[in-house]
Amino acid sequence: MPKNLRTFLQYLEEAAPGEILHIDKEVDSKHEATAILRKLELEDRLPLTIFNKVKGINGEISETPLLFNAFATRRKLAMALGLKADEDKMELPLALSKMYQKLYEPIEVSDAPVQEVIEQGDDVDLTKYPIPVHHAKDGGPYILSGSMVIKDPDTGKYNIAMIRFNVKGKDTSAVHAEPHHHSGMLVKKYLDAGQPAPFAIVVGHHPSFYLGSQWEGPFGKNEYEVVGAAMQEPLRIVPSVTYGKDLMVPAEAEMIIEGYVYPDKMVEEGPVGEHTRYYKTIRDGKVDIRMDPLVKVTAITRRKDAIYQSCWIGHSEHSLIGSIPKEAVIYEKAKATCPGLKAVHLSPAGMGRYMVYLSLDQRVAGEAKDAILAAFISDWHIKYGIVVDSDIDIYNDKEVLWAVNSRVWAEKDIFFIKGCMGASLDPTTNLESKKPLVTRMGIDATRPYGEPFSEVCEVDMDVFNRIKLEDYNIK
Repeated sequence: MPKNLRTFLQYLEEAAPGEILHIDKEVDSKHEATAILRKLELEDRLPLTIFNKVKGINGEISETPLLFNAFATRRKLAMALGLKADEDKMELPLALSKMYQKLYEPIEVSDAPVQEVIEQGDDVDLTKYPIPVHHAKDGGPYILSGSMVIKDPDTGKYNIAMIRFNVKGKDTSAVHAEPHHHSGMLVKKYLDAGQPAPFAIVVGHHPSFYLGSQWEGPFGKNEYEVVGAAMQEPLRIVPSVTYGKDLMVPAEAEMIIEGYVYPDKMVEEGPVGEHTRYYKTIRDGKVDIRMDPLVKVTAITRRKDAIYQSCWIGHSEHSLIGSIPKEAVIYEKAKATCPGLKAVHLSPAGMGRYMVYLSLDQRVAGEAKDAILAAFISDWHIKYGIVVDSDIDIYNDKEVLWAVNSRVWAEKDIFFIKGCMGASLDPTTNLESKKPLVTRMGIDATRPYGEPFSEVCEVDMDVFNRIKLEDYNIK
């Protein structure tokens, strides 16, 4: 059976039923659903949550359930890739890195569950679906889990990325695609030519589909093949309703929203609480409202019993679905420069984007700084790079900060690179110049190579390895 959201839910129900929560009480998609998720999060609970009775944008009960937190734990993502456990945290990005090496060409099929229901013309109505308003000051409902599919008009290759859409009406939306993201580059290519940019939004699929869609390697690959690599099977695709074979779409999705970006129409977009958990502000202290391209929705296709999958922006699932593929790419690229690299971790404290921890067995003096530079080059989001010896657990912020405090001589171990490309969503970017520029900082928290250094004190490891806590009635 091909992989899709249904097969994953069934597997999760059987293998880890505690990872799924069904809520049957009526819930409003505006603020209420995410407030419930926040309550759970504050209790350290991150189950995949399905709201079965939800008000849509129009205030009426939607036929479509609302799903959150499919990506909220490393365990769920490990299970999605067929891994047995998540005890070795580096196993997940390492496995994904290996999967990315074996591409699968997509296959065209004739049976498309996602096209069981086709809505076009006057039937197109985004407002009847439970598209959430996530935060108190958000400028309306946002499609945030959907992966935008756009085709390079020159090469015919497909790009996929999770791009935000601010719903404006039944068949209109604003789209925010960063100009240095691959998807933004392709939208710009159409618009610069004075042409509408055709696209599709994939809503609801197997988590491995999204782990493929979040790959951030070199521009120009057919990312349907990368998605197949993460899914470990060819992606099943069909002609879209609007564009036919000129724009193929995933057959196993829950919903496909088709349309085009107007070449000459802009509309206010935002504000929205983004992955930073901030609203971007401007100098007079007002919340930033952007002008972004207007989108026309031409068709909505879906399963008869479709599930609307969303992603809770700025929280665990949003961080993990972005950081795990990045860790895989950073590890692969930095390892080529620094063979002693053992592991890479984009800390949740850095929203899974801005702060990278590197574990290194340093072979020569200066290699630690090279590892940081390699990570900076591998992913432009990174602002802070901290490299530690392999005796430090990079998945434990306390351990990393202990190394910083006990092994760093600031004058020689900390360096800065000014005027680097940054993310426009980052609230620390240089607002004076009105350009998203940042200063990158590297911290070498390794012991000085080839020089004497204090020895770490530890319990007797022979005794430690022999002890079993259950023998001491410790549960």
